[in-house]
Amino acid sequence: MKKFARRRGVLTAALSPYEVELLTSLVRQVVDLVSDGEPEGFATPDPSADPFEALAADLQVDPDAPEVSDDPVLRRLFPNAYPHDADASSDFRRFTERGLRTTKVTDAQVVLEDLAATEEGRVDLRVRPDHVEAWLRTLTGVRLAVATRLGITDNESAEELAALDESDPRSFMVSVYDWLGFAQETMVGAL
Repeated sequence: MKKFARRRGVLTAALSPYEVELLTSLVRQVVDLVSDGEPEGFATPDPSADPFEALAADLQVDPDAPEVSDDPVLRRLFPNAYPHDADASSDFRRFTERGLRTTKVTDAQVVLEDLAATEEGRVDLRVRPDHVEAWLRTLTGVRLAVATRLGITDNESAEELAALDESDPRSFMVSVYDWLGFAQETMVGAL
């Protein structure tokens, strides 16, 4: 990947076919995880649907039983807002988590559409100004997922993993983590 550059307000970068495939796969994996394998349920809401019914369904969740995932990636993507107050934590999740999940899936769909427009890397990636925030949020989510799976919690643990021998199976994912950081950094730098 070459770093992002800004041309006439549009951010562009050249991605190899492999990079397009890798990023597409990673984004889809996060979508599957965030949407519990059902991205259709988190897609853009049907404009003919009654918003009151959706809100009423969300309020049916038992406030005394917050649904905190066992998956460390989901716990990292949707952290506990009130770790010392179960009631407040439950209320926060009940009123915000579905919307947060929907936003993550919607952002990821923007990224996937832009990646598809590269024709598997034959055409430079073009990120329009109205897509930049979705890209940054999605790259952050994917990078957090990779970091969590690798056990990266701070700079020290990241540096320890960066020093892994290439024969270590985790070394590939460390390089992916670094590559995602490069993409984020150059995207922000091109703004």
